[in-house]
Formats: sequence, structure tokens, C-alpha cells
Amino acid sequence: MPTLALSRTTTPDQHAPRGARFGPAQTGARFGVGIVLVIGAVLLVLFEERFRILEAGVASSWLAPFVPGGVRHYLNYFILEVEPGRTIAFMVTIECTIAFLTAPVLALGGVILATTRVSWAQVGKALLFSTALIFVTNQLRLGVIALGSTALGFEVGYELTHRLFGSVLSIVGFSAAYLVFVVVIADLHLFRRQRSARRSSRA
Repeated sequence: MPTLALSRTTTPDQHAPRGARFGPAQTGARFGVGIVLVIGAVLLVLFEERFRILEAGVASSWLAPFVPGGVRHYLNYFILEVEPGRTIAFMVTIECTIAFLTAPVLALGGVILATTRVSWAQVGKALLFSTALIFVTNQLRLGVIALGSTALGFEVGYELTHRLFGSVLSIVGFSAAYLVFVVVIADLHLFRRQRSARRSSRA
């Protein structure tokens, strides 16, 4: 006996991946914001000196409570007394700034937003998490160098923290930042998969 199946009519677009459905207006918006991000990356490189001044200012602000006598800020320097009667001006150089590390992330995020169907949320989260991690890593590196020079003496402390601990921290932190960008953009759900695997093995 024939039966009447009542079902909701669906269209191919309803089965499209999240973030894959958008019209001409949204396409234009994505392209426009993508171009802005790429331009932002270029400006970050061109005006890296101003960014170094900002980094030195942030470092001097949060380091001040940990250093006897406080920390002074002047342009791209943060100045502190590392030993009694010995004041050192630590300079945030071109090699120390995160401008050249952040610019590729911004540019890549802009290109992905403008040319692919990756969702706004994924691109935004990837940029936010990765750039924040890059910035925090470099601030910690500057702090380790300054505090190490104060605690161990400038000659020993600076060489040890700058060449050893600072380098290791940079490699780990910056690599983690780029990995986070890839994981969020690709929507890999690494931890979710591990939990699912554990549950299935227990069952």
C-alpha cells in the first residue's frame, strides 16, 4: 500500500559546508576585508619602527613592578638598572620585533578570506590567536632577557637569556603561533578527535 512521505524540501546549498554559502554582497565584503588585511601587513613592515616603539613601551609597563627602581621607556628602548650603578638601555631591534612575523599571518589571512570559502569566524579566530601568541611570546622573551640580566648580572645574564633561553622561547612560541593559525583555519579539531578516539577505545 503506497504511503505518503512528508519531508522538508532541501536544496543543494543547505548541505554546503558552514561558511560556504554567500552571495555577491558577501563575496565583495570578504574581498574588501581581505585586501585591507594584506594592506595592513604591508604597512606593518613599512612602519616597523613605530611598532618597535610600541613593543618597548608595553615591555616597560609590565616589567616595571618586577625591577627595583622601575623601567623607563624611550622610543624603542626600555631602560633599567641591571646592577647597582649600572643602567642599560635594551633596544627592540629589527631582529627583535614581531612586525615581520605578524605581517605574513595578516597577509595570508587576507588572501584566504578573499579567495576561499573559509568562514569569517575561522579566519578571525586564526588571526586573533596566532597574532596574540606571537606578541605574548616576544614580550616574554624581552622580559626574560631584562630580568635575567638583572638577576645574574649583565655579562652572564644577557648572554644566557638572549642566546639560549630567549632563542628557545622564540622558536617554541612562534612555531606554536603558526601551528595554531593552520589548525584553526583548517578546522582540524585535533583535541575533539582525540576525545572521540578515547571514547571509542573504551567502548
